[in-house]
Amino acid sequence: MLIFLVLLINCVISFWNAKVSGKIWAESKGIGGWIRILAWCAAIQSAVGFSYVYITILVYVANAFNILSNSGLQFMVNLAYVFLIVPLLGSGIIITIHSWIQASREKSLLSMGIAGWNTFATAYNLYHAVQSFGVAFHMATSSISNIFSSDDDEDSDEDSVVLALVVLALLAGIMTTKIIINVYTGSLPVSAAVRHQYET
Repeated sequence: MLIFLVLLINCVISFWNAKVSGKIWAESKGIGGWIRILAWCAAIQSAVGFSYVYITILVYVANAFNILSNSGLQFMVNLAYVFLIVPLLGSGIIITIHSWIQASREKSLLSMGIAGWNTFATAYNLYHAVQSFGVAFHMATSSISNIFSSDDDEDSDEDSVVLALVVLALLAGIMTTKIIINVYTGSLPVSAAVRHQYET
């Protein structure tokens, strides 16, 4: 039940990030600069979130139906973590900095609350990355190198399946985000400044 709640929250947050990114996508193209970076960061956060949901579901399905061994499941979790943590941290840090700027300008309870949450989430992810990334990276690269060696065909085949599943989940996360962004692109009126830029 807890894992279902976590996945549901991730889906809601990822959908919201993609929606926000979609709403400013067209205008951010015209303006460029910081707002364009923020649009990309929101899209990255969304794709990472959806990918995490898909990978978690695949891990549980693979475990329930004994599709993968314990080592295969561990490889899947570590590989997914290595792929997701870098874009998550990079985009998270930029969004956190933006929330600090907004909080200092507005000085409202909402903006300060958002800045506080973003700071906590980014700090937690950084701490977790320092603790876990090295081990996860080592295990993931070892298993990937096993795919291209002929020492153990059975292990190599399982590692190939894991790699394919993780790539599939990542692509599904990216495509889900892209679809949502496309739905909401152009849903906000373009500002006069951007219209003027294209008219001249």
